[in-house]
Amino acid sequence: MTGKQGSDADFLIELSKYRTAPSYKCRHPAYAFYFSQRLGESLDYSECPSSVPFYLLDREKGGYQVSIAPNLVRSIHIMFASPGESVASQFGHLSIRLIVCPFRSASDDECNENIFDHVVLGYGARINELEMSLMKGVFGGYDAHLTGFSFMEAYRTNTLLADRNLFSIPLNLSPEETEQVVRELSEIHWSFRGDYRFFTNNCATLLQDTLAGLLEQAPTEPPVAGNLETGYLRPDSFFQALRRSELADDRVLASLKEAEREGYYFPSTRPYYERAFELVSQTAGWDAPSSLDEYLRTPAKKRLLIALKSDALLDVYSHDQRAREAHTLLEERALISLEQARLQSLMSLLADPEIMASLQNGLNAMEHDIHRRWLEQCVLQPVLKLQGRLPVSKGIPGPEFMRLFPSVGTDCDQTESLVVAKRLVNDWLPEDHLSVRALRSFSLEIEQTHENLVYLRTL
Repeated sequence: MTGKQGSDADFLIELSKYRTAPSYKCRHPAYAFYFSQRLGESLDYSECPSSVPFYLLDREKGGYQVSIAPNLVRSIHIMFASPGESVASQFGHLSIRLIVCPFRSASDDECNENIFDHVVLGYGARINELEMSLMKGVFGGYDAHLTGFSFMEAYRTNTLLADRNLFSIPLNLSPEETEQVVRELSEIHWSFRGDYRFFTNNCATLLQDTLAGLLEQAPTEPPVAGNLETGYLRPDSFFQALRRSELADDRVLASLKEAEREGYYFPSTRPYYERAFELVSQTAGWDAPSSLDEYLRTPAKKRLLIALKSDALLDVYSHDQRAREAHTLLEERALISLEQARLQSLMSLLADPEIMASLQNGLNAMEHDIHRRWLEQCVLQPVLKLQGRLPVSKGIPGPEFMRLFPSVGTDCDQTESLVVAKRLVNDWLPEDHLSVRALRSFSLEIEQTHENLVYLRTL
């Protein structure tokens, strides 16, 4: 997004707004920066709100607002997730990471360690079906916009759920350039909507266009965008080009051991689970799955029988805490995979208008009590936010627009309400629906896995 896009008429309209509306620069920092550079004027954001909004997706909350003060962003990283197993991730994934400081005078180390406040922005396909459609992925049909996540959500998704490594390298930007880029990223986040295609209009190509637009007018000599190679269709190829350029500081990845310690490299958690499986499978009495993947595919009841039917294994667990905890770790990993699968199944289910109508009719028949509020705020709203499209705002939105995104209730751990919600949803859903059967199957597996964990922890 740059001020040079659009027709001459649009350009003149925007220039007129820039000249006459004091708040214009707050909502349209890209145009404002372009005009200020062309007219030789300084660009002062002191009269603008001190922060810019982003909307972050989250598995538990569905989505929530955050406000980022641009002057608290110490640096901007390009983050690369190593290739995954699916068609959509076979060449890796690229995103932008904002290193948000806890306070303005914080040291670089304090900012890097403040990972719970870091924000990740990336282009990805919004897939609501239980199974990804390869045809839609190739030829179009999935929505694309600059999607936001907390860093911890991105970390969990990649290193834990997808068994991928994360590499994070800083861009060589001045504090002034960093602040400008953060403001423009907020504008793009709310304004841009496109059609995602895995091989031609993906996270790499969209990010290249974004970076080129953000950096081509940077007041450096030579312009930093001049060092940016573009035209790459694959995320891994573009990331390697960035590492070769002067735009990014590749030195932070010289030693992956140090990079991990300093927050530039986050390895997949799979090796930890592989070691846990190796320890357990070598324990006396183990005669079940021969690999971690086979273990995770095994139904929960059969996984429990592995321990129950072997006196030798139970005897080891009674005095070997390390082996017992390794087996517990495997069950926790199975639980994480099942919860992710159930969420995807629920998202697919709620994409069906008939299902949503059935659920809404059930809700309407309920009394306005704590169980109804819990079901709405802790089950339905989060999933609908995950699968829904954000409304488009022309420029960075103001408070009235942001009221379209109420916060999801935080008191979502009430056991009694959870039991009621499960019973109600089961009563309201049709038995013969494919996604309903999948959802119920995942739910039963999750319940049994919780029982497995309780049993192992009491040995």
